[in-house]
Amino acid sequence: MAADHRPWHEGISRYQWLVLLIASLGWVFDIFEGQIFVASMRESMPDLLGVYPDHPDVYKWSDRAFGLLLLGGAVGGVIFGMISDRIGRSRTLIYTMLFYSIFTCLSAFSQEAWQLAARRFLVAMGVGGEWAVASAMVAEVMPKRSRPVMSSIFHASSVFGTLLAVAAIYLLIGNPELNAWLAGKGIDGWRVGFAIGVLPAFLTLWIRWKLHEPESWTAARDRAVRDKTQRTDRKSTRLNSSHVKRS
Repeated sequence: MAADHRPWHEGISRYQWLVLLIASLGWVFDIFEGQIFVASMRESMPDLLGVYPDHPDVYKWSDRAFGLLLLGGAVGGVIFGMISDRIGRSRTLIYTMLFYSIFTCLSAFSQEAWQLAARRFLVAMGVGGEWAVASAMVAEVMPKRSRPVMSSIFHASSVFGTLLAVAAIYLLIGNPELNAWLAGKGIDGWRVGFAIGVLPAFLTLWIRWKLHEPESWTAARDRAVRDKTQRTDRKSTRLNSSHVKRS
């Protein structure tokens, strides 16, 4: 087969661009969910611990939350990666985004530092799973000549997640007027920052409507089904042969 020397962007279908867009948006919100804690920990941890911002316990619990964040990302990547091999990329992508969206929102209702840290672990599981599944889907849907650039675009989109988190916390905490208004309502700005983390869940409706499984995954699933049938047939053949010999 002759090598395809066309530019990386030539011949890319609308659906392939859509996959890149949805995967990138998922990754943007991934980073947003992770960075929202980083941007707000100087407010959230002191509030939950009832101490001043430079208290040693603030740093201790922040470090624990960071550690759980890293651990959760690794665990989620492995678990949801295996799940996606069984039930498909698009379905698992929905589950991971719901996972991290819901637990980020629940972080807003934390009453103790350990609750926030534990929910950070669960958020990270969804984040790690989404990254693993979305990156695999981009690679599987794109033609070979386009994969390096498309994957680079996908990973570079994470910058917007960090900017989004910083902007959200700046508006909720760094804005004196809004912060004073929220305080007057008895609402902590950092809690609102976590609460809006539920918004990516609505993206799953678009995913459910627009995305289908990559052809490579469907082909691999079909091969697995055929191999299972063949193994069953061979087992049946051996059992029948044994029965004939005993007879």
